[in-house]
Amino acid sequence: MLKIRQKLFLALFALLSLGLLSPTLFINRSIDREVKEEITSTLLSHLKAFSLYLSQNNSLSITEIASDYSNATDLRITLIAKEGSVLGESGLNETQVSQMDNHLNRPEIQMADKETFGVATRYSSTLKKDYIYVAIKAESGPVFYIRAAQTLDFANSLISLRQSYQYRIIFLVSMVLVFFTFLVDRWVTSPIRRIAKVAEKIKTGDWSTRSQVKGTDEIADLSRSINDMADTLGTDIAQILKMSEVRSEFLINVTHELKTPIASISGYIETLLSGALEDEKVNRSFLKRSLKNTRRLEALVTDLVDISRIETGELTMNISQIDILPIIEELVRDASLRNDNEDIEIKINNTISDQVFVEADPDRIHQVFNNLISNAIRYTDKGQIVMNIESKGDRVHFSVRDTGVGINKDSIQRIFERFYRTQNARSRVKSGTGLGLSIVRHIIEAHGANIEVESEIDKGTTFSFELKKIDKI
Repeated sequence: MLKIRQKLFLALFALLSLGLLSPTLFINRSIDREVKEEITSTLLSHLKAFSLYLSQNNSLSITEIASDYSNATDLRITLIAKEGSVLGESGLNETQVSQMDNHLNRPEIQMADKETFGVATRYSSTLKKDYIYVAIKAESGPVFYIRAAQTLDFANSLISLRQSYQYRIIFLVSMVLVFFTFLVDRWVTSPIRRIAKVAEKIKTGDWSTRSQVKGTDEIADLSRSINDMADTLGTDIAQILKMSEVRSEFLINVTHELKTPIASISGYIETLLSGALEDEKVNRSFLKRSLKNTRRLEALVTDLVDISRIETGELTMNISQIDILPIIEELVRDASLRNDNEDIEIKINNTISDQVFVEADPDRIHQVFNNLISNAIRYTDKGQIVMNIESKGDRVHFSVRDTGVGINKDSIQRIFERFYRTQNARSRVKSGTGLGLSIVRHIIEAHGANIEVESEIDKGTTFSFELKKIDKI
């Protein structure tokens, strides 16, 4: 397959051929025609002069007259009778003349018989040269036709000279063509080859390679497009690989989280079927534990569905203007009722008013506060869990502060990851699904906000975020 510079060279060569060779052929033909016309005109003039000279000279023989004029003009003169026999030929004696063929069938003689003169160009077998012949009717005594001939050496030399000039021009233009092809290769095809090598490396998976072609032309635009494509593909591939790792880890975690309650339920049921069903104290305890694990399993499945819908974009936020205070009061009341630890106080610290209007999805923001309060209860043994509500300009600042076990600095950056638990969380019996904080982060971000966390070991943790404040509806 031809490469670009080869195609370019062939195209330019074809253009050169059409642009120079065709005119050269035309000029050569034109020169040949013009030279022959000029020679013909000269020979006609000589024929008229010779005809006059022949008619006025009676002292010499026909052959001598032809030879004298030939010596004076360097032309070949032939005198032909009406029936075509040669009567005299310059440069030949009478014996040689008598041996010459009949000339009646010569093209120039036949043309002169029909027109004012006849012209023909051919090779002379007698003198071994190319000649141009011009004949006219003389009708002077026995001489009926007079023919003058001149070699084409002058015409051929003139044509050769012109052709040599043209060949030199073609050579110079060819050199210019080679130089131009070199420049085009450097300016066009060489950058394209470098871009092609970069594209080939990108194709093999080397996303770090970049094209170094600079400029403002279309090739430079192509280079930048290749680099942008590499950046985009590299980022996309990295995200895909990361997503693949996350999915693998997610599957492992889901499998582990599901197996734990399922194994517990299965163990309790097997124990009951093995005979413990008859023991009222044992069977009620096992049934309560099975129910607890069933609810844990239900919560895990619900959280998995929620986070899957959030991350795939299937779960949309129905944001509206709401009074959020009743939602918070209801959650705090329910949390206080289900909390069996008398050493924990759950309360609300509202510094705004009896109504707090914000833009939020009521169901999802309910889920956020519920997860944060449940998380605080799970990791607090004694002290307080406080819901703070305060105004900050056009925003309402919410925080859930507890006096629990706290989170170390290394874990704070990862607590919003799915299934991630701190070391303290793993050692506690009351562990959640590991998805609550991840769901909280997604919902808060969908509201155009960020959730922040501050914590100290053995002193407590505070989760906070802000929502847009609305005037009273």
